[in-house]
Amino acid sequence: MKLQRPLAILFDLDGTLVDSVGDIADAANEMLAQIGLPSCPDEDIRHYVGNGVRLLVDRAIMRNISGGASDEQINAAMEIFKGIYSLGCVARTTLMPHACETLRSLAAEGVILSVVTNKPENPTRQILDHFKLSSIIASIIGGDTLAVRKPDPAVVRESFLRAGLDQSSHAWFVGDSHTDVLTAKSAGMPSIIVRGGYNHGEPVEELDPPPDAIVDHLGEVLTMYNAARTI
Repeated sequence: MKLQRPLAILFDLDGTLVDSVGDIADAANEMLAQIGLPSCPDEDIRHYVGNGVRLLVDRAIMRNISGGASDEQINAAMEIFKGIYSLGCVARTTLMPHACETLRSLAAEGVILSVVTNKPENPTRQILDHFKLSSIIASIIGGDTLAVRKPDPAVVRESFLRAGLDQSSHAWFVGDSHTDVLTAKSAGMPSIIVRGGYNHGEPVEELDPPPDAIVDHLGEVLTMYNAARTI
């Protein structure tokens, strides 16, 4: 599909721009150890990423507690996890293939770049700072920036507002999961899904609703931009 060239591109973070499972798993397992539960393999944690800290912590705990945990237990575990993760969110995290050059090339073309993620805003900023990408990102919306998170279209509207964009500006949403497709559709924009991310362990080819495009790596997003039609 040949898309209209966008003024802006919104990117998910985990599984799209960075592979952060190692650090998330380390923090989750330290949290589990502190509350007396066994550790969870990295691959299981990979399937828990994408819907915010609460669901990640809830899933990590539920695999060890029959019947699940109370809200009070989940809230306490969340605070433990967030405290640990904030101190170690860049130890094992790496950029996804072609992430840096794609972002820098798009920025050089004048594309307004934003990050919209369900990861809390503070570690999101730490990661972008660590990889020296913050200077080219016009707005950052984390899972705790607003009272709602993806796939609510309010996160896209707020991203536009903070980036100085008109709400009618044409944009693409690039992510790796069902949540990202739903976010794009709720905001009325095309979605591009990158293979090799998380998507809760499900093949992106089976996404329903389907994205507008599926690419093998982020470098193909730059190719699509260069090939996109202009109005």
